[in-house]
Amino acid sequence: LAREALRLPAQAAAAILGNAKLFVGLIEDLPQGENRVRLDAGDPMAIRFDYRVTEELQARRATFRREIRRAFRGMPVMFLNRAPEPNFGHPCGTMAMADDPARGVVGADGRAHGVENLWVADASVFPTSMGVNPSLTIAALALRTAENIVTEAR
Repeated sequence: LAREALRLPAQAAAAILGNAKLFVGLIEDLPQGENRVRLDAGDPMAIRFDYRVTEELQARRATFRREIRRAFRGMPVMFLNRAPEPNFGHPCGTMAMADDPARGVVGADGRAHGVENLWVADASVFPTSMGVNPSLTIAALALRTAENIVTEAR
């Protein structure tokens, strides 16, 4: 019964929208120093996201939506939400990569500045998400960092 209930939203949408196409639009989220992931002071086991949607991002989002409407002129266009929705599926930029320890947590080799045996090989070192799924770039970075670790161990 529960499995059948999962089909109800899809059936309702099909009845309302017909053979409409659904697209997901991702927009690059540029780095903002005040945006961060941190532990909640009241509960050290809870993660807190501090995230502010800037006016610049709002303007790019408005332009993106305007261009979507223009590209699909003559067809009905409907956006599912009014407010921006941060995508926490691929967080980037929480451990910036930079040669200068004052500007980043890790160097170009993936090693944390000032920590002998700490390496980072995930999207946290990217400055931005680029508005695309970063999985292949993460895999490439992980392979390169692993090679650096092996070289260091020799």
